[in-house]
Amino acid sequence: MTCASVALSGAVAASAATTNTTPATQATAPQGGGDAQKFIPFPRLAATNIVTNFTFAAGATTITPTATRAFTGSARRGHVFVNDGNAWTDLTPVFGNSGFYYDIALAPTTSTAVPGGATGVTLPGTGAPAGQVRVTVRRADGAILRSDCTVSSLSGGGTLGAFLPLATANCTAPQTL
Repeated sequence: MTCASVALSGAVAASAATTNTTPATQATAPQGGGDAQKFIPFPRLAATNIVTNFTFAAGATTITPTATRAFTGSARRGHVFVNDGNAWTDLTPVFGNSGFYYDIALAPTTSTAVPGGATGVTLPGTGAPAGQVRVTVRRADGAILRSDCTVSSLSGGGTLGAFLPLATANCTAPQTL
């Protein structure tokens, strides 16, 4: 087996950065015979693993994950899309249709309460990330917004979380960071 190192340069190196502080761009051929190059933002991708099924006991301070699900997000052509493992959902209406979104980040939402209609059932002080995915996006004007979307609900006598398909109705109003 041989190993080789690869050097990246120019726009490719900029795209390989580990942080999303600026949009990666690509130079395209001039349209209509113009001399200037046009820069188009690459779509951003993000992914995270969310605990969607879990067990807990009354008064418990921890949860036991029994199932997880990978979520993948893409900010493409000004829209925010998130895949919950079943289908892509356009979450642009959650953040407002008036902007152009080009960056996205997904993460588990830290929660001290079991989400999805768990009336009266809380996990005090656990901070256990379960049942919610946090979607953070950047708009073209520089504004950064986030929303938490519930992806689990209670079933089975209040002891088992069940996967809830991603939907705009299950997301909180966006907060500006």
